[in-house]
Amino acid sequence: MVDILNITGLGRLEIVETYVYYDQPVLFSCKNAAGHLYLVVAADENDKHETWLYARVSPERLNRIRSGVIDLHDAFAEPEDSFLLQEIIPYDDQTQPRMESIQPSQISEDMLPMPSERLNLKTKLQMQEKKRSYR
Repeated sequence: MVDILNITGLGRLEIVETYVYYDQPVLFSCKNAAGHLYLVVAADENDKHETWLYARVSPERLNRIRSGVIDLHDAFAEPEDSFLLQEIIPYDDQTQPRMESIQPSQISEDMLPMPSERLNLKTKLQMQEKKRSYR
């Protein structure tokens, strides 16, 4: 298993919350020592490497993603900073991981979560929306 929490250029990451786990976290939020938040997804794998996508998110946007207001596809296809970080982590211990900044348009659709796939976690935002719908 590769170390998905020690990222070149971002430093050591700490998982804030895991949303999908399959032998390792595959969709999660994390933060670095500076407090920057990222939504991370395992985007692709083949016999040579794994590809991970990192979308930097504000606390407000993460809350909207967690509550399902923003679907997971759009969280990566329309990032706040207008770019994503893509890390390619080779299985070969001799080759260093490679991190690059990319535009969402450079990503194949099959690397993104399915459109309309959402989290549905209880958040303050979700509670506010429910209160408004009762009025």
